[in-house]
Amino acid sequence: MNAAAAERRASWSIFVTALAVRAVFAWRKGLPPLVADAAEYRFYAASLVETGSYLGPQGEFAARMPGYPLFLAAVRALFGDSLIAVIAAQCLLGAATCLLLYKLAKRILPGPWPLAGGVLSAVYFGLVEPVSLVLSESLYSFFLVLSAWALFHPLWRPAVRAAAFGVLAGFLYLVRPEPLPYILATIALMPILWPNFGRKEIAAALAGLALVTGVWIGRNFAHFDRFLPASTAGKSVVYISLYLPAARHGLAPEGRWFAPAGMGELESEEQFAERFRELAARMTWRQLASAYLFNFASILYPFLPGYDWTYMLVLPFALIGLASAVKHKELRPAAMSVVFSVTIFTFCGGWASRYRQGVAPFIILLGAAGMMAVDKWAGRARFLAGASAWLAFNLLIWAGQAQVRQLVLWLRALAWGH
Repeated sequence: MNAAAAERRASWSIFVTALAVRAVFAWRKGLPPLVADAAEYRFYAASLVETGSYLGPQGEFAARMPGYPLFLAAVRALFGDSLIAVIAAQCLLGAATCLLLYKLAKRILPGPWPLAGGVLSAVYFGLVEPVSLVLSESLYSFFLVLSAWALFHPLWRPAVRAAAFGVLAGFLYLVRPEPLPYILATIALMPILWPNFGRKEIAAALAGLALVTGVWIGRNFAHFDRFLPASTAGKSVVYISLYLPAARHGLAPEGRWFAPAGMGELESEEQFAERFRELAARMTWRQLASAYLFNFASILYPFLPGYDWTYMLVLPFALIGLASAVKHKELRPAAMSVVFSVTIFTFCGGWASRYRQGVAPFIILLGAAGMMAVDKWAGRARFLAGASAWLAFNLLIWAGQAQVRQLVLWLRALAWGH
């Protein structure tokens, strides 16, 4: 079998395996409940299709970024109000994400490690579960990998690669705003990543980003008469991110504040900002640090609530890959994406391990790089023996996860008092 045929076979194997795993998982799990965030996303999509207006349940104009509602609206326009169609589309999107990750890894890593990353992505729970939910993670992961795939394309001219990254990163931003620091940092570092990139490529990337995001920003400016680059929910998220861990310490006896019905979006945001300042003022620096450390630890927490053995299998290698990014500059975009995402969600998200799922493709990419580093350092035989033992250990924990989770919760209570 020649190299081209082997490449096609590997690509199809990853795509088909990933699609089958997601389809079976979604079928066994059943249709998701449409509550909380999922209900709001669905409402925005219905508003787009049925009225042509992008409005939320209470008439909100910009409380949600438009990327995922637009995706839901496209599915609704083609297949009607069908949750099965949404899940099926996300299964295809998830399988495509795995294929793109494999293609991206081949441009960064040598030897068998791109294939290892592709296989891991096909079964990695943080990439499988999101396709079964009416939430934005699956679309976010797709655009995260697609934009990087374009940036690392070996056959395109530098200006084309930069512009394509800017445009696709703009779509990523419209799904959720937290990748903006990663996007801007990656654009700024282009001349360091590739010697044939310069100011022209930086300008092309910024132009592509502005072209996509400018439509949303211009719409918001026309309505609110102020610069609103993201959504009107930013300050409420900052408040909730502090309130949730503070409430566990009994530092918020008044309970969580909700905007009263009929209050305008911008006015409610100012109220959330005021509530945040009041809550933070009552807390010592040690309490604030403990609250945000709790958020950080929760994002990395291995229970979802079941034990995610696929995440724990990859995690130590991903940390090694993260450290390798200091020396290997081609890993820096993935490393920056993961670091920025976890940091931002620590302060603007709260305590939920689901928040790491969006950047799951880059966790896997860094994990494959970490495996390569360990293999090079220890030798293939020792690496395979150690990886097999680590896999067996995690499967053993997964088999007895109820008892292990109780132990982890007890240790967490010792650390945080609740």
